[in-house]
Amino acid sequence: MNITQLKQNNSQIKNFENKEWKFSDIEHYGKDNKYFKKSYKFAAQDDNENIVGIIEVIIEPNVALLEAILVDHQLKRQGIGKKLIEYAEMFAKQQKCSKIYLETNEGWGAEEFYKKMGYEITGKHKNHVYGQTGLIFTKFF
Repeated sequence: MNITQLKQNNSQIKNFENKEWKFSDIEHYGKDNKYFKKSYKFAAQDDNENIVGIIEVIIEPNVALLEAILVDHQLKRQGIGKKLIEYAEMFAKQQKCSKIYLETNEGWGAEEFYKKMGYEITGKHKNHVYGQTGLIFTKFF
C-alpha cells in the first residue's frame, strides 16, 4: 500500500468521497446526510466602512466553530469583539446549531471575556501551538 498526499481538488478524491460518505452516513444515521462544512467571514465596520474587526465561523451539522476573531488593536475593549461573537452566535442558531466552540491559548487575556460571554472551558491542550496551553471554550444553545 502506498500513502500519498493529494491536492484538495483532486477529482479522484471527490468521486471517492461522494460514493463512500453516502454509505457511511446511511450506516451511522440511517440516511444520506449530505454532510457539509462551510466557512463564513463577517466584518465589523465603523461609520466610514473601515473594517475594525472580523470573525470567521465554520458551520458543520448542528455545530459552529469560531475559527478566528480579530479586532483592531487600537480599538480593543470597546465592545467590537462582543458584537462579533453575538452576531456569530445568532448566525449559528439560524443555521440550527446547538453548540458553538472556539480555541484560544491560556494567558492571552481572552479567558475572562469568553466566560462573560457564557462560554465554559471544556478542554485543555498541553503543549499546544509553540508550547502554550490551548483552551477549548464551549457554549450550548
